Amino acid sequence: MNERKTGSFDDFKAYTLAIVRGEKSAELAEPKIWVELAEGEDRAVRFQSMEAGAKLLSGKNRALLRMISEKKPGSISELAVLTGRAEQNLLRTLRKLSAAGIVRLDKGEGRAYRPVVTARKVHFEIDLLAS
Repeated sequence: MNERKTGSFDDFKAYTLAIVRGEKSAELAEPKIWVELAEGEDRAVRFQSMEAGAKLLSGKNRALLRMISEKKPGSISELAVLTGRAEQNLLRTLRKLSAAGIVRLDKGEGRAYRPVVTARKVHFEIDLLAS
């Protein structure tokens, strides 16, 4: 799913209310995913499908994102210790989150990579009547 709009929840609310008031009409090409990026970030957030996005943003992975945001680990190894997760499994998850644009893996000391959360919120719009 490549369509997205960057903005805050307030932007999304204003957009939706403008449609309801008849000031704006929703186009079929309008974004289906709204993203509120972390401060200073500008990466695109993309999912292969709505299902892939929902799976990637599981409760376990959202807890991982909160841990990264709060503890700011200097490496994936440090994050593995903090979470109690196996480093290889953690790296696989972080690569998927990075490919989606939700996490950035910055070069750290030596061969280490430091995970950084780049998206604060993701809002999905689902048309229940569309195929």
